[in-house]
Amino acid sequence: MNIPTLHTTAPDIKASYNGCKRWLKTSFWLLVCLSCQVQSQQLYNDLRVLTSDAYGGREAGSQQPNMSAQFIFERFKTLGLATKYQTFSFRDGIFSTAYGHNVVAQLPCNTLHCGRTIVISAHYDHLGASGSRLYAGANDNASGTVALLSLAQQLRNITRRNHVTFLATDAEEKGLYGAKHYVEHIDDAHQYVLNINLDMLAPGQNNTLYVMQSANAKHYSQTITTLQTHPLNIKLVSPNRMKRLIGDGRTDWLRASDHYAFYRAGIPYLYFGMGEDKNHHSTNDTLDSIDFDKYQQVVKFINDFMVALLSCPSDCTS
Repeated sequence: MNIPTLHTTAPDIKASYNGCKRWLKTSFWLLVCLSCQVQSQQLYNDLRVLTSDAYGGREAGSQQPNMSAQFIFERFKTLGLATKYQTFSFRDGIFSTAYGHNVVAQLPCNTLHCGRTIVISAHYDHLGASGSRLYAGANDNASGTVALLSLAQQLRNITRRNHVTFLATDAEEKGLYGAKHYVEHIDDAHQYVLNINLDMLAPGQNNTLYVMQSANAKHYSQTITTLQTHPLNIKLVSPNRMKRLIGDGRTDWLRASDHYAFYRAGIPYLYFGMGEDKNHHSTNDTLDSIDFDKYQQVVKFINDFMVALLSCPSDCTS
């Protein structure tokens, strides 16, 4: 049999090499796009679950962890995080006692020298239902809870110079009881360097994300400022300035969400939120009312901030 001789020239090798490079580059970006699609689908699915009729508006008060708490618990466990319930009681009305169930998950530092703990919090409870009316609480605060789950998923894969606690609180709507209970049972508040509180993250028409900071958290401003190439309108504010900027000035933003419990303990906080929502505490706060593209931008911004913060030398969060 006459087997032809193959002559491979330098141009052939170069062309083959360049073709391989193009293939690898294309494959990389396809994988990136696929990863983004998976993350996007996970965000939407989690929002859909927590706002569904079956979850009944996520009202706090049940003696055992409700479906929402169980869902969050299982999501954390699936990610490989050490997860537990933290059960507490609170006064519900004049004579009644009810129960709440925080879900707490731990992601340890993975460097040789570790900074103090960062607590990322979001309340998962809402108003429940009244007769045939369901208060789904998509923005308040399924949006923050789902962002919390997304952060837990993304931050597993990076270098972390701090321990991270993911805290899904219950009974925020009843009086911040979950956050208060968590903070009251901290052994040493000095071991906590920062609380990042996520509450109502779906931006309105002005595409604004407010980042409200305590006076002892202002040194994080530079990290936030460096990320302002995002398409969002990021506003760094104090509680007093936020009160002046939003609505009629009657909302006390310092006491309006779980970051207040950390503030009272002297722990610095950053609150991420959209401000006022016309659908707040109404049956119109549904999944359909959320601009999902804008919401994804918010989650990405907070994720980018956390990546920058956790990769920063330990003196950034000391």
